[in-house]
Amino acid sequence: RWTGAPRLEFRRVLFRSVERPSIASITLEGNDSLSTDALMDQLRQIGFSVGRVFNRSIFEQVEQELRRAYFAQGKYAVRITSAVTPLERNRVGIDFNISEGRVAKIKEINIVGNQLFEEDDLVDLFELTTPGLWTWASKSDQYSKQKLAADLETLRSFYLDRGYANFSIDSTQVSITPDKRFVYITINVTEGEQFRVSDIKLAGDLVVDEQELFPLVQVRRGDVFSRKAVTETTTGIGDRLGKEGYAFANVNAVPDLDDEGKQVSLTFFIDPGKLTYGRLPRY
Repeated sequence: RWTGAPRLEFRRVLFRSVERPSIASITLEGNDSLSTDALMDQLRQIGFSVGRVFNRSIFEQVEQELRRAYFAQGKYAVRITSAVTPLERNRVGIDFNISEGRVAKIKEINIVGNQLFEEDDLVDLFELTTPGLWTWASKSDQYSKQKLAADLETLRSFYLDRGYANFSIDSTQVSITPDKRFVYITINVTEGEQFRVSDIKLAGDLVVDEQELFPLVQVRRGDVFSRKAVTETTTGIGDRLGKEGYAFANVNAVPDLDDEGKQVSLTFFIDPGKLTYGRLPRY
């Protein structure tokens, strides 16, 4: 049975707020192959730099970001230790000690799916290579993500310049041995069929007569398709428009592939942009 108003109790709860410290200094030691400025720029992109508030969640990403920078250079054995030192006026100093380790050497480069060209001939196109007599000087046997990307583009250009318009690099696997000393690279490709040029057209705003532009086309009907010839054509037409005062002309080649007939129709779309005027110097 209700006997009266409920008894109310009041308790005082204290909340203590602690301001996060700011980063007073960041020190890198042991980074011989990568400059301090380059590494600092990468850290700055994720919000970690001198003057910023020290955020523990971001700090946990820093070592991962530093490792990623060294992995891109092929240094998979890199070791990084960090220390956070409290300083006066609610600040901290951050120290990173880096043991870079050796660059992983390329043990094998394999291309899978090629039937038209020998694997050795294709691998010879690459800057990256397996260890040899002179690789100690060129360092071409040291794996680099950037160099591999350039070599893949070289391989793609090799096929596209020979008419294989549907050539594709399906996958690239880079595996490293448990001791992190050697790298194996496997590239899977689809070569496709060779295409020939069936037709060539000029479209867009033709501020220069077609009769003057067609001689600049570096490919003819019936020729094997070549991306190099197409690029030279767009450059040549752009330079010709530049002589007429269209310094920012844009020329794009659009291929229309006929997979059944193994033919490609090329259309060069021309956008001359605005006419630019130069100012004569005063004497």
